[in-house]
Amino acid sequence: MKKISLFFVSLLLVMFSCKNEVKQEVYNPYATPEGCVKEYLAAKDSGDMVRMLKCFSYEAKYESYLREHLQKKLDDDARKKEFSPEYHYKVDSVKQKGEYPNSAEVAVYYTYGYNKDQTFTDDYTMNLVKDSTNWKIEVRIGFGISAN
Repeated sequence: MKKISLFFVSLLLVMFSCKNEVKQEVYNPYATPEGCVKEYLAAKDSGDMVRMLKCFSYEAKYESYLREHLQKKLDDDARKKEFSPEYHYKVDSVKQKGEYPNSAEVAVYYTYGYNKDQTFTDDYTMNLVKDSTNWKIEVRIGFGISAN
């Protein structure tokens, strides 16, 4: 009886001392084009500029231009909500339209309106580029000169 109980005690010690190695996958929102766009939309909803910038592929020297543009978008959204309390905007779906070796197109379908009775649906397409193994939203910067 002592041998059997000693065997079970030692077996239990071995079982508890062994590390239970469970592989946990690290969530990478940039692994797919749709995931990148969803991450951008979530960051935009929360107003997190740093997360929004991480979704884009750009040269460092253009960060200030991109940041200013994104801030204007956030301010415009806040202004719409401020002046039209019933304004609503909801992303219905994000679907990949096409994927090529180093680029992809993703469509964002959304619903918006300024009151309960007035609701519209629309969509827009975002271009993405592959940055090593991650997908990023493509940045196209244009400059113009105007005389006022």
